Amino acid sequence: MATNPETKAVVKAPVTSGNQLAAFVPQSLDEAWRLAGALAASGMCPKAYGTDQNKVMVGILAGAELGLTPFAALQSIAVIGNNPAVWGDGMLGLVEASGKLQDIEETDDGTTATCRVVRVGRPTPIVRTFSVDDAKKAGLAGKSGPWSQYPARMRQMRARAFALRDAFSDVLRGMKSAEEVRDYAPMDGGQLKSQPAKISAATLIEQAAEPVQEDAQEGRAEADHGDQHDDTLDDHPMRGKADDMILRLQRAEVFGDIITIEAEFAGHKAATPDEIVAEVERAIDTAKRRVRGEA
Repeated sequence: MATNPETKAVVKAPVTSGNQLAAFVPQSLDEAWRLAGALAASGMCPKAYGTDQNKVMVGILAGAELGLTPFAALQSIAVIGNNPAVWGDGMLGLVEASGKLQDIEETDDGTTATCRVVRVGRPTPIVRTFSVDDAKKAGLAGKSGPWSQYPARMRQMRARAFALRDAFSDVLRGMKSAEEVRDYAPMDGGQLKSQPAKISAATLIEQAAEPVQEDAQEGRAEADHGDQHDDTLDDHPMRGKADDMILRLQRAEVFGDIITIEAEFAGHKAATPDEIVAEVERAIDTAKRRVRGEA
């Protein structure tokens, strides 16, 4: 006698919602470079970056120093005149996210913009202003563009940038506002424009991926370096490069320059003696603390 096969109910996966999504954050220089390439090719980057993979790479690295995810970094950071800078709204967002801002008050009486901020744990407010007279002295009043179209907003951004930079240097880490940086007079008398990074990020990736010579690998062995003296280090091929990087780090004024040097050194690190590596890493750390205002 035929029997009906047993009917089994299809078990469906439960539908869930509310799970927190995490942004993709590169874990290596190579991942950052490939992500920069994908973003540049997408055509979705802000105009300041365009489709330049090198600029996008610098934006991602500069944002990482401030705790920004890659896409948030590109939306908040502009590379102007080869220097990363933060847009005024992004600057305020960073400070608010830090949890160190107790209160902020911004006013404009028609001639002077005032920004008053109070930091958590510090009862004395920091007040900064930017007036029409200040704009005239800086040659900004009547300047074509935002200064003619939205003068009140531009005064607000300047006052805000001064107050936030003075009160939260540990959060902003030396970053200036994009509204301020783009108004700087160019050194050659021409228009200030964004320039490609001095060192191609692609070159840094290639250098990091290059196979290390056998003698360099042996040179990294602890047994070979345990009794090394300063005279030997002075003759090492990386001595001159390291000294040049340390000098550039001592002169660096913005995080973008420090990040570029740090990435450049990463490509030579495997072939560099431990003592020289330690010197450069100390110089990098010192430069970062100086720019943050901690030195």
